[in-house]
Amino acid sequence: MREQSVTSRNSRGPLILGERFEFRENGSLMVDFDEKVIEFDPSSPNHLNRLERILKRRLLDELEPALAHYSGKLGVRFNRITIRRQRTRWGSCSSDGNLNFNLRLVYLPPDLIRYIACHEVAHLKERNHRKAFWKLVGSEFGNYKEMEKHLSEYWSLVQRLPFSMP
Repeated sequence: MREQSVTSRNSRGPLILGERFEFRENGSLMVDFDEKVIEFDPSSPNHLNRLERILKRRLLDELEPALAHYSGKLGVRFNRITIRRQRTRWGSCSSDGNLNFNLRLVYLPPDLIRYIACHEVAHLKERNHRKAFWKLVGSEFGNYKEMEKHLSEYWSLVQRLPFSMP
């Protein structure tokens, strides 16, 4: 998959939550998650900014229940969730208990988003990637090695996708 831009009336866009969306050039912005359609004016910075906010909100809707679930199971609390453009990581956990997530997570399937949520919550209990950390992650995702492999595959894929859509 390579970086795409809208050049025709209808264009297939990148994955959103692991599913292919169709981009349609239009004078107004509309995102239909059920129909998997995004209509917008690609020359409008306002549309691109609003689209980014919509996708951040949708990603947060995926992350919040997963974070609540895993933090409850592990008996830990986090302070704040931040979603922003990151160049080198899917997510991170600060020493203050803040959880930071890469906006490009919005491209991933929900199971990988939940895995990243679990991974970062586990860092609230175990700061590094030693055996105890992987035991925590493995208690929720017995297939964590497979999940890490999928994340590596997606990493190279999403780096070629734009983040200000399309």
